[in-house]
Amino acid sequence: MSIVKFIPSEAKCQSLIRKQAFPKGLKCPHCGFSRIYKLENRYRCKRCRKPFSLKSVSWLKGMRFNYQTFWLLIYCWTKQIPVDQTSSLTGLSIPTIRKWFSKFRTQLPYQDWLRLEGNVVIDEMYRGGKKKGYSVVGAKQKGTKNISLTLIKKPSVDRKDAVTFLENNIKPNSNLFSDGSAIYKGIANWWPVNHYYEVHSKGQFALTAEIEGLWGNFTTFVRRMYHHVTLKKIEELLYEFFHRFSHPEMFESPNKFIEISFKAVPFAF
Repeated sequence: MSIVKFIPSEAKCQSLIRKQAFPKGLKCPHCGFSRIYKLENRYRCKRCRKPFSLKSVSWLKGMRFNYQTFWLLIYCWTKQIPVDQTSSLTGLSIPTIRKWFSKFRTQLPYQDWLRLEGNVVIDEMYRGGKKKGYSVVGAKQKGTKNISLTLIKKPSVDRKDAVTFLENNIKPNSNLFSDGSAIYKGIANWWPVNHYYEVHSKGQFALTAEIEGLWGNFTTFVRRMYHHVTLKKIEELLYEFFHRFSHPEMFESPNKFIEISFKAVPFAF
């Protein structure tokens, strides 16, 4: 089935966005007057005479393509269609695709990293080499989709980093499962957890299988959709991945994302 069949008409796209931007009906954002007339793709208030558009009153300001293309972009992003494939489908350049995918990420509702409790597994991920690399400390509450991820802007993680992560992300008296890394040795002396560990070099993976699977999911997500990631963008992608993993309902459809990301237009008067 052609992907175009999933995209509403230009008029329908505008209508759906307008309903989210003006849930109580179209009004002038400058004076609140409800008598508005439309001229091409812009509106003008009959009282204050000031013009506005759906783009100018929302985070779409500066968009230079039509609403159907915008909708197709969101479709590709929510369905994790790779950047190069999205470029082929929309006719937009790859830099433009990356710019708008980044803009979509900034519209995700703020979700602070969860403080995990109960049975929690922790691990680190290293990328970029010893000189210019970075690290990510991650934890997952076993049997749930609750995760916490923290970027460490250096190629290694020390005990201080681990303790800081625990203080910010793991509730006291939780059961903490880790590998045999030296940074976790005696960790219960610095933060009140019940620490259990296994040694991967001995083929022990039962306790940490869930966090190892999480790293696999993240790596596949980045490589498949974005091909690569720089240190400048890694924090953004961690935030996007967090939402995709813990809140998949936000990515059900373009309409769902529009509903979540668009706020009612505040009036200036």
